[in-house]
Amino acid sequence: MRHLQKLLNTRQGQALIQPEYGMPDITDCAEGAPEALDRVRRAIKNSIEMFEPRLRRVKITHLPIGDDLNLHFGISGQIVTEKEQIPVHFNTTVTPSGSAVITAGPDLDDFGTADRSRADIRGGRISTGPVRDRYR
Repeated sequence: MRHLQKLLNTRQGQALIQPEYGMPDITDCAEGAPEALDRVRRAIKNSIEMFEPRLRRVKITHLPIGDDLNLHFGISGQIVTEKEQIPVHFNTTVTPSGSAVITAGPDLDDFGTADRSRADIRGGRISTGPVRDRYR
C-alpha cells in the first residue's frame, strides 16, 4: 500500500533513473468528464502494471461518490506470493492537484475480485483468513 501511495504521488520525470516511473500530469482531469476519468483510470492501471509487479490482475473502477472535486477509484487485484494469490482492494482518492490518498478497501465483493478467501490489510501487513462478520 505504501508503494502504491508513493507511485501514484510521483510525477513521471521526477525519478531520474526511471523517467517513466509515476503518474503523468492529471491536474486537468479534475472536472470528471468521462474521457478525463478514463484517462486517469488508464494512467493508474498502467503505472501499477509497470512498477508494482507484486500486484496482478489489476482492475481500476471509478467510484462516483462524494460531492467534492476529488476523483475516487477502487483498485482491485491479487497480491502474488510463492504459495498463494491474495485478493486485495484499495480505495484511492485523487485530489484536483493530482495527489493520491490510498486506503484499504472494506469489501472485495463490491468489485468482483473476491473468492472464498479474504485479505485484511492493517498497518501495511496482509493476512488472510475466513470470511468474518466485519465484511458483511
